[in-house]
Amino acid sequence: MAHKKHFYSDRCSFFESVKQTTGYRQLLLYLFVRFAVDAHEEYQIRGISDEIYYDTFSDIQIWCLKCLRDFGEYGIEEYNWLQEHVQLRLFRLGRLQFQPFAFDRDIEVEGRKIVKNQIVFNVHIPSGEPLIAQGAQKSFELARAFFRGISPVFICHSWLLYPGLSEILDADSNILQFQNHFYIYEVEEDSREAEQRIFNRICADPSEYEEQTRLQRSAKAFLAAGRKLGSGYGIKLNGSV
Repeated sequence: MAHKKHFYSDRCSFFESVKQTTGYRQLLLYLFVRFAVDAHEEYQIRGISDEIYYDTFSDIQIWCLKCLRDFGEYGIEEYNWLQEHVQLRLFRLGRLQFQPFAFDRDIEVEGRKIVKNQIVFNVHIPSGEPLIAQGAQKSFELARAFFRGISPVFICHSWLLYPGLSEILDADSNILQFQNHFYIYEVEEDSREAEQRIFNRICADPSEYEEQTRLQRSAKAFLAAGRKLGSGYGIKLNGSV
């Protein structure tokens, strides 16, 4: 198939070409479904279970529904993200997704040195389900088994790791329990990912945000008081809580 050959030979050119097509989001949905079907053979060759395969590619549905919400049409806009799945560079293991990559710096955590270009596992939290503590813990256990042979170091960059969330959430909230897995080594105060995730949009004036959930009400009041909801970079070592 010409699209597949183009995708694997030059992804930047491929995406630019597809985006020139009328209705490109629908075309990308079709193509990623096709690419996902083709990836199943490689999953079988590597001995990866169908459960992991279907969990991983359930992301296509998540991003298709986000496209419907944002653009009023079924399709895919997050094409740069989904290319990781079809190239077997990201896997969903239980509640969380894991993406091996080379770390970008030297850092010491709990007396252990992590060096630049060391392979670590980027942790992503797909939407659609509660982030309960038991589910997150199980995912880390599954990742240790799945990526056996590599000493697990987990990295996460997310609004969920912003320390200021402790001021608007109960101590036993799922989000703060997830934070407890990580040592926060950097904070990005100006990130507005939290607003995008909590309210599904970003407004210049916090008073324009809706208040349909407890989190939205707390976050809106926090922002209206002139505070920020940024993001955090965290690291979790094997054996960390």
